[in-house]
Amino acid sequence: MSAARLLKPAALALALAGLGGCVSLLPEPEPVSVYRLSAPEPGAWAGDDWTIVLIELPVAPRGLSGDTIAVLRPGQSLAYINGARWISPAPEVVQDLLIDTFNTGQSAMVPARPEDGVRADYELRLDLREFEAVYDQGEDSAPLVKVRIAARLVSERGRRFVGAQVFTAEVRASENRTRSIVAAFDEAALGVSRSISDWSAGQVADRSAADE
Repeated sequence: MSAARLLKPAALALALAGLGGCVSLLPEPEPVSVYRLSAPEPGAWAGDDWTIVLIELPVAPRGLSGDTIAVLRPGQSLAYINGARWISPAPEVVQDLLIDTFNTGQSAMVPARPEDGVRADYELRLDLREFEAVYDQGEDSAPLVKVRIAARLVSERGRRFVGAQVFTAEVRASENRTRSIVAAFDEAALGVSRSISDWSAGQVADRSAADE
């Protein structure tokens, strides 16, 4: 599929041509389809000597802070898929996924939200740097979904940094369709989330060993 004409960048939007249809560059009035990231199956917490990790809401630039699904065209500014939304603003979607990932993979680490009001052992601070589908091979090809999150782990005891690292994942959509693009977001975001979870557990284990 190709665009019949290009719109001005300020008015550019990607239109969803029917549920799960091809992505078009011509805006059309469509019902909004709402998407969420797949959550891993939760696991059971072991014992009662848990390490509580406060997972902050990721900080994101304005273009990634809403519930729109962001795309980037060659030589153009950030645009969005018209007629498709995340179920919550992107930072909340990522925070929910991280909490679910901690619940699944870290039996001795309990994730908490700031609003839970619990006293945490560690605080995970996050910057959502990239969360977009990039049309790096042209507008008619399947885009490359990029997820990049900078994580900083802070010990509540002494309020000191324990570690910091940037986590990235890139997954190409199987085709230039909204459902396929969302599936690529799913895979990339889960990969980054698992890496952050495993890295946090390793940092906590290393610090606990050093304190003994």
